Amino acid sequence: MNPSIGDRVRIAERLIPLRRSVGRVSRWVEQRTAFRRRIPIRGRIALFGAGVVALAVVVFSVLVYVLVEQSLYSQQDTDLSRRGDIYWSSLQSGAGLPRGPFRFPVDLNSSIEPLIEVFDSEGTPLAWSATIRGLPPQMPTSLVQTARSDQGLVANATPTNGPLLRVYIRAVNVRGLGPSGYVLVGQPLVGIQSQLDGLRLFLIAGAMLSLVGAGAASWLVAGRALRPLDAMATTAEDIGRTQDLSRRLPEGGPNDEVGRLQRSFNQMLRQLEDAYQRLRSALIAQRRFVADASHELRTPLTTIRGNVGLLLKRDDITGEDRMAALNDIAGESERMSRMVQDLLTLARADAGYHLEKAPIDLLPIVQDVSRQAQTLGPQRRIEMLDGAPAPVYANADAIRQLLWILIDNAMNHTNLDGHIQLRLVPGSRAATLVVSDDGRGIPRQDLDRIFERFYQSDAARSGEGTGLGLAIARWIAQEHGGRVFAANNPQGGAAFTVELPVVKS
Repeated sequence: MNPSIGDRVRIAERLIPLRRSVGRVSRWVEQRTAFRRRIPIRGRIALFGAGVVALAVVVFSVLVYVLVEQSLYSQQDTDLSRRGDIYWSSLQSGAGLPRGPFRFPVDLNSSIEPLIEVFDSEGTPLAWSATIRGLPPQMPTSLVQTARSDQGLVANATPTNGPLLRVYIRAVNVRGLGPSGYVLVGQPLVGIQSQLDGLRLFLIAGAMLSLVGAGAASWLVAGRALRPLDAMATTAEDIGRTQDLSRRLPEGGPNDEVGRLQRSFNQMLRQLEDAYQRLRSALIAQRRFVADASHELRTPLTTIRGNVGLLLKRDDITGEDRMAALNDIAGESERMSRMVQDLLTLARADAGYHLEKAPIDLLPIVQDVSRQAQTLGPQRRIEMLDGAPAPVYANADAIRQLLWILIDNAMNHTNLDGHIQLRLVPGSRAATLVVSDDGRGIPRQDLDRIFERFYQSDAARSGEGTGLGLAIARWIAQEHGGRVFAANNPQGGAAFTVELPVVKS
């Protein structure tokens, strides 16, 4: 059964003090560790590296110490058991029992030599190989009483007035001892403890040196690794102060994260510089575009306004003059309409508009356009030289517009009996379309500028155009991944060449 709302409220109220306590602890920890935010990245990396190395060294040292300690004790126990079993076998077989101290006994308080001692059933020493202050070692009664004959006992024992020993004791039946006796083999632990003390000191010193060395190495490595970041920060500050986007960081470093960041930073600077230059060029072009458009639109508007004013203010105007004024108004209106349409096309191009393309053949398009142009301009001879199929990946309507622009340009700059030729040359990489005429040609200084917006050559090639057609032609060619350029024919006239990439089979 679900608890009621009142029970939930009471549970929540009881948890409020716990939440407050947790919040206070969290704030206290945050306040006490706030200094870490003031530590530079280099210091944090050094501390982290030293901490990781210290942890690894501590774990390794503890593991080594435990393994060495177990190995020493195990080795000592094995040696004592082997010796004890040898003496036990000798006594058990009735080979006789020595009495009194062995020859040249040593003092256990000043020696680490092994001790061999035989006890009777009451625990009284009968024979011994070492003494304590001249007396035979007296072991604790509890140790003697726990000895068994079927197997030996390994334990720590402290004789009276003697050092701590590691002993092996085993009960034995010996002739002359009564029903039973005991054999004991022991050795002071001071030797092992001395070795462990030395090992412990060595591991502690090694850990401290490793900690200091790791901290210093981490500090140096971090400084070297962060040096490009300092250079990046300095360069960014200089760029922000001087507005010089041509500055770059030196490249050629290692192919690591910092090196990649370096290259990315330089790439970002190149893109920013390119964007800045394009924006600057766009602003300049926009100002010139607006000025040229205003200038070009002012002429037809002035003509239209003047003729409309003439028609409105004068009643005595003749029919011939009225018709001429209306023709001027219609012609300038049509010209202004074409100009506005061209401006819209170029504005869409500037806004990033892209044409939809598909595989097409240029040959029928060129044939249709040349035939239609001959119909519209019967006085001129417009012919297409022999061509072959030229598959390209393009927009058919845009290609037609490009051809009409070039043909219209040729018709405007040739005589009424002029000759215009169209030639289509397929290629392995690009299809070449050439529109040539026999007019007066293009001045050499204007060959590179005739594709600019509103630019018109001298009076020899200027006409009723808006100065935008060739700019649109260049955009169409570039949109298809090709190019268009102009040149003068050796025999006279101009030739416009369009190169479009072919469709890869």
